[in-house]
Order: sequence, then structure tokens, then C-alpha cells
Amino acid sequence: MMISKLDNASRGQMYALLSRLYRAEVDGELLDALKALALPQAEGALAEGYALLKNYLDSCGENALEELAVDYANLFLAAGSADGAAAIPCESVYTSPKRIFMQDAWEDVSRRYAGKGLGRDGAVNDLHEDHLALELEFMTWLVEHGSPEEQADFLSTHLLDWVPAFAADIEKYARWDFYKAVGRITAAFLALEGEFLSTLVSGGARQSRSFSVRADRMAPIFTRLKEKYRIFAPKRFPGRGPKGGDLIRYGRIDAITDVVYNEKAHFSAKEVFYPVSQTMLYFNGDHCTEKELEDDKGILLFVRPCDINAIRRLDQIFLHNGQPDLYYARMREKVKLILLECREGFENCFCVSMGSNVAWDYAAAVRIDDICALTEICDEELLPYFQDEVPIEFAPEFVEENRRAARPPRIDSRERLGQVCQLDYWNQFDDGCIACGGCNTVCPTCSCFDTVDIIYNETSRDGERRRVWSSCMLRDFTQTAGGGMARKTQGANMRFKVLHKMYDYKARFGVEHMCVGCGRCIDRCPKGIDYLDAVNGLTDALAGGKGDG
Repeated sequence: MMISKLDNASRGQMYALLSRLYRAEVDGELLDALKALALPQAEGALAEGYALLKNYLDSCGENALEELAVDYANLFLAAGSADGAAAIPCESVYTSPKRIFMQDAWEDVSRRYAGKGLGRDGAVNDLHEDHLALELEFMTWLVEHGSPEEQADFLSTHLLDWVPAFAADIEKYARWDFYKAVGRITAAFLALEGEFLSTLVSGGARQSRSFSVRADRMAPIFTRLKEKYRIFAPKRFPGRGPKGGDLIRYGRIDAITDVVYNEKAHFSAKEVFYPVSQTMLYFNGDHCTEKELEDDKGILLFVRPCDINAIRRLDQIFLHNGQPDLYYARMREKVKLILLECREGFENCFCVSMGSNVAWDYAAAVRIDDICALTEICDEELLPYFQDEVPIEFAPEFVEENRRAARPPRIDSRERLGQVCQLDYWNQFDDGCIACGGCNTVCPTCSCFDTVDIIYNETSRDGERRRVWSSCMLRDFTQTAGGGMARKTQGANMRFKVLHKMYDYKARFGVEHMCVGCGRCIDRCPKGIDYLDAVNGLTDALAGGKGDG
């Protein structure tokens, strides 16, 4: 097993192996597998750990399983220890002031696991959620299913926060070199992972080629691309905007000249793969037929950095939040994201303060002007379309400062959350908001929908089932079949929206806020309600104790 910084399969295998070593005693099958393992080339502390492990495995005798079982019990279970001479593999023990179990770290990792729809199985029911074996197993899952940002966040927030001290205790208390080696390998591997993920998130680890493409040469490239892909980008629709102005919305394009690159799109890109109205199935009497996709073509989608980050949040909701959503997944897997460079931002943008001004999860990036397009190609499937163009050095630049900034409220306990919900602050929106739902319609991270059955005529049993976007700002959004409503005022709806975007999502998934700071909701509101002012006003109300009910 070779551990390469860029090989996700090998990274996942390493996390899984380390998880197993801390989960339970070494058995005969595992010991034989370790002896047969070809340890990879390494440097520094990792090489020292490998060398120590190999030396033990090469020289251990027939009593190895027994001595390792005793060492495991003494080290990790504190068996027979009256003076605390042990390395307890639970984060709370190392990060809580009184060094006891089930503290803040346990609560946070439990919430993160639940947010991904993960739970303990019968084999690990005796382990606390912040046990090192489970945290390493979660990293195995994140390597396969999560983003680099999620991996980097969990690694830095949890594993790197306590494993070095834990490994030092292993070195101090272990009797045999086996677990000393395992501790060294764990600490060194996680340190390398921290460096790798930090580089990856900042963009330094991307492998790509860049080209300059003249405007006249882009036309035949588009012609070839359209044979395999449908291409969507911000597109101008003259006279269809407010007060007869132009509307910039995502639509299918035929040429790069169709891309509106110097203005903000009024709507987000999500409707390309998550349609406003989507037929799920047809029914005819007692029979149902699932709606098939229009074609098998892929989708190229030109998007700003904030929208790439927004799409990752939608992926979290629809794909990594329990059972994946079939209708979303089969459209989403068609999409290749083309980063549309955004160096200056637009009015009402606050992406920098939300950390969504930079994105690296794209197949290609482009800077467009009237003369040429500078392109960075990261996806090998797109490279043949551009490899005959002029090679250059190009990487997209990102906006570094907006005119406005968000100050999300700090809500660090259920008690604090309760105080927020009781603030008189929300009453100001009761009369101001007209419940049109426009803010949700243009939001790139809103995911709510209604499911409706359409009957073709009154006496027919034929029809179709659709899901249609909905909005938490509509007056009847929380109305139940019996007529009850969980939220009865627009202030309550605004409270729900703000907290969902600036508290709930991060509390559930543990990485980032749901809002990406595109500012479209501010641009869209017909009553001039400024969402950013609502967020910052809440933070000020909490800081000053204003408006408490």
C-alpha cells in the first residue's frame, strides 16, 4: 500500500487501517496482514514510525498476540492503572479542562456524524463517538464522500487538536514498540494530511493545463463540445426583467459570446440540475412510470465561485444527508462546473466574509474578454478540446474584498438559541415582508420543495407527480392538513430563514454556513428588505442585549 498525497484510495485505506488498530486488539489475521504489508517509502517522522513497526514485526515471537493484547488493555483501557499512566483514545479526555469523557468534542463529533446520516454499528457500540477509531473512520468516509474543505476542517478542528499529545502518551506508556510505532505513524500521517489538505483547499495541489483561445477559435470548440454536452451560462433575456429591463438568467448557450460575464446573474445556476418544476413520475390507473431523463448528454455549467460553493451545499443536502435523492443525483452527476472568474464582485455581494469567494472544485476555469478566453483545464475529458491552443500560464483570480461584510451571530448553546428566538428584533419584519418568496427563489442554497399530483382531467386517474420549489417565506409554508401553522408571522419566517442560513446548517454539518453571500436576495426583494442588514442587526442585538422579549 503506497500512501500518495494525491491518491484518495490510498489515503482512505490508511485512515481505515489506523482506525482498526485503535478500535480493538490485534488479532492473528491482522498481524499476518501487517507482516505481509509492503511499507511505503517515506521521510522524517513517518519513516521513523514505519522503521520501528517493521523492526517489531520482523522480530516478534509466538507470544506477540498476547503481549499486544496486554499492551492494548494497559494503554487504551487503563487496565490495572491506578495513577493514570495510559493514553485514553478519546478526544474529550485530552481537550476538556477536567480530562473527562463526553464533553464538547464528543458533542460536536456526534452532531457531525448525525449530519451525514452516520451512526455507530454493533461492533463499536462500546466506543464513545469521539474515540480515535471513530474519528479516523469518519475521515475515511470524508475522503470518499466529503469535500477537501470538510476533510481539512474536521482534521484541524478535531484530530490535530489532540492526537499529538495522545501519541506522546503512547510513546511514554507503551511497553512494546508496536504501539509506539503506531502512535508515531498516526501523528506523522495526520500532520502530512494537514499540510496536503491545506494546500489542496488553497488550490496549490491542482494539476491542470492552461491555454489562450482567440475568440474566432472558440466557435469550433463550442461546436465540438455541444456534440457531447449541453452548455449553460448566465444569459441575457432582453426586456424580461423588472420594469422592462433585461433579465440575466441561466440558459442554454451556443457560443461563448452568449455568456454574460461582467454582470451578476439575477438567478442562480441550481435550476439547471434542480428544476423549478420537475416531473418525477407518471401514473395511469394503477401503474406508475418514472420520468426518464431528456438525453444522456453531460452538462457544462459556467458559474461564479460563490455558486460553486452553493452547489456543494446543495450536494450536502441532497446527496450526503441520509439516503441520496435520486432525482437530484442523476442530474447532478451530469454536471461539470466551469468557473467563471470573479475578481471584483458586484453590488450587495458579501462572499468574502462567508468564505465562498474562492472555489477549486471545478473542471475548468475561464477569464473572458472581447479578444480571447484564458482557460485552465483541470478535467482530462475536456483537455482534447483545447490542447491545440496556445499554452500559457493562467490561474483564475478571486475577489479579495467586498464593499459589504457579514457578521454572523455567535450562538454557542441551546440556551443562547432560545434567547435568539425570543427577541423582539424579529417583529420588525411582520409588516415589511409581503411573503412573496422571491428571496428564496433566487437563493442558490435554498432546497425546499412541495410534491404535487397533477390530474389531467376531473374524471381521470391519469396524471403526473411533480416536485416544485417552495419557500419558507410564504405565509402558509408551515401549514398542516389540520390548518395549524408552526410559524404565523413574517417575523417568525424571517427568523427561521436567517437562523437556517447562519446557524442551523453549520450546527448540523459542522463546516460552514449555508449562505454564500451572493446577495441575490437583497437585489430581488421588492420591499427593499436587506438580508445582510438583518444578519448583522441580529448580531448587534445579541451583543447589546437589545430587543429581548
